[in-house]
Amino acid sequence: MKPNRSWGQIAGYFDGDGSVAISDLSNQPYKLGISLIFTEMSIEQISMVREFLLSRGIRPSNVLRTSSESAWMIAISRHDMVLLTLKKMLPYLYKKANEAKSVIDYFEGRTTGNELIEVFKREVEAGRRERKAHRVKVDVPFRYPEGAIIMKEIRRSRLRDAFGRFRAKVTPQDFLDIRREHFEGNSKIRELMMKYPQYSKETIRRILGRGRGYVGVEDIGRVDTTDTTIRDPRRARQGTDVAC
Repeated sequence: MKPNRSWGQIAGYFDGDGSVAISDLSNQPYKLGISLIFTEMSIEQISMVREFLLSRGIRPSNVLRTSSESAWMIAISRHDMVLLTLKKMLPYLYKKANEAKSVIDYFEGRTTGNELIEVFKREVEAGRRERKAHRVKVDVPFRYPEGAIIMKEIRRSRLRDAFGRFRAKVTPQDFLDIRREHFEGNSKIRELMMKYPQYSKETIRRILGRGRGYVGVEDIGRVDTTDTTIRDPRRARQGTDVAC
């Protein structure tokens, strides 16, 4: 069996035995999770498709059994990999060209998730796409970049809340003193550990911008510490000069 040698071959294969899948959105309602699925009865054939994709910098899943165990499949799920694969295949696609172009437009911020879903519905009506039921109602009125920003801010907010509840906190005065004694007085970490036994070595390292480079400060929250010029922790909060 000859290996796949061109994107034209892969596109033809995807036109016949591939699909654009939408993931369960219950945990991320602001953007669509989209995957490209390749299926094949022959494990040798699907393995060659996978090898071609890997050789072009695309990272698909391992070869897996389909849920019915009647065929083999691979999936591409990272949005940047999905976008790259669709752009490479688009000039050669026929049956799935509308889907591919619409996903590219969505990822690049020209259309919303709901507009993409409408394209999929029209493709179902035209007989070019298989009808698939979703466990949750799909309502994504955002473009992908907008949804990604919203999701990132939600995750950041949750991390800040968790950080405030569970991370060991340093007093603002200790934060200032430890940094001053280290950067201006050349105190070593071991000396600081002896003087401030209430803090672990890792906490002191973080105060000094080592390791992960952030620490929890009482009444302030997470403070990024990689800037050695920081004196006031209130001016060193993540992202801006004021608190996140």
